Amino acid sequence: MKSKIVYLLTACLSMLFSCEEDDRGPLTIDGTTPGVVTEVVATSLPGGAKITYKVPDDNDVMLIEASFKRNGQRITAKSSVYNNFVIIEGLRSVEPQEVALVTVDKSNNRSAAVSVTITPGEAPIDKLIKSFVLSANFGGPRLDFDNSDNLTAEVLLYEFDQDGKGTFKQSLFIDDNSKSFHIFKGSDPGIITFGLVVQDRWNNATDTLKAEITVFEEVLLDKSKFKNLGFATDAPTAYGGSVEGLWDGNYSNVTSGGYHSDADNILFMVPPYTDEYLFISIDMGVLAKLSRMKFFLRAGPDRFCCNAPYGHGDPRYYEVWGTDKLPEGDPDGESLEGWTRLIENGEVIKPSGLPLGQHSNEDLAKAASGEDVDFDLDLSPVRYIRFVCGKNWNGGNFIHMTEMEFFGELQE
Repeated sequence: MKSKIVYLLTACLSMLFSCEEDDRGPLTIDGTTPGVVTEVVATSLPGGAKITYKVPDDNDVMLIEASFKRNGQRITAKSSVYNNFVIIEGLRSVEPQEVALVTVDKSNNRSAAVSVTITPGEAPIDKLIKSFVLSANFGGPRLDFDNSDNLTAEVLLYEFDQDGKGTFKQSLFIDDNSKSFHIFKGSDPGIITFGLVVQDRWNNATDTLKAEITVFEEVLLDKSKFKNLGFATDAPTAYGGSVEGLWDGNYSNVTSGGYHSDADNILFMVPPYTDEYLFISIDMGVLAKLSRMKFFLRAGPDRFCCNAPYGHGDPRYYEVWGTDKLPEGDPDGESLEGWTRLIENGEVIKPSGLPLGQHSNEDLAKAASGEDVDFDLDLSPVRYIRFVCGKNWNGGNFIHMTEMEFFGELQE
């Protein structure tokens, strides 16, 4: 019996290896050279060109190959016979160059080359870097840009010392026009010469754009100085949550160290709002020019309750108001007169866009790191904050959060 098993195993292995060694070439083999493309027209595109043509009337034509040079290397772009064009992309130079078009049939026969001259338009990375504006900010420079062409690119940030030596600091990856600015963090306060380089997926890179920028010191405000203003128009808390739970250092639970409002939708209409909303009011204990804030959704050990994060009572639409001193004659917070709107039409974005209750790893990582919100640099210093929630992720008005933080420069 043992010898029969060995025999069968050997036979199976022999069949397997013999199959793997089969030469799988074209199904149709002939020696007929296919015809060439005709009626060739080249139209410039940013960083490339679109070449249209008439495909030869041969039944076995499979594709059209376009051969050109990119960064000194010979590159081949292919287009199906079902198209009448081929796209050349990834070119940095706007100098004219020759492109060779070859017809390939199902037998891998190749036609004579048809040459066409293309003149690429300005490379997308050069257009992108022309839109860059670097300006002063907290913790690092602010970069405003226009990526309306939806270019996929990496922006490299460098810092230069007094001798002109550049040191790479960090990267920004962009791939659409959903954002028009980014604030780099991690630089020491002071006047610093920054440099930016844009690199695309074909390893084209721009020249370095340099600018001397002031970086303001950014500190995490001391949460031990925070107090609950407790206005009569603030939402009542419930289920073990409290306003003070927003600054107790507990990032993992809303019912034993976080904030949870009453779910009975006890809301108030505070002018200039004409609808009822949920309010949380905080005295930060110091006057500060704010750079950003962070608030943390329901995450950690109890995140699985009620589809959180990005579910149930996690805030979705919100606004933030601030003032340097409390308006007189309004002890119950019945108006926002004298307050400044710091954040307008704020929205928590779920990275994956998955339906309620479904989460990607990116969703969970973002929720754990906190919802980071930047304040405009031209806003005046404030001490008092009113957080206003429009809707939670279930479309209701009650909310829960585990922690809230503020960053900026102390003014006193």
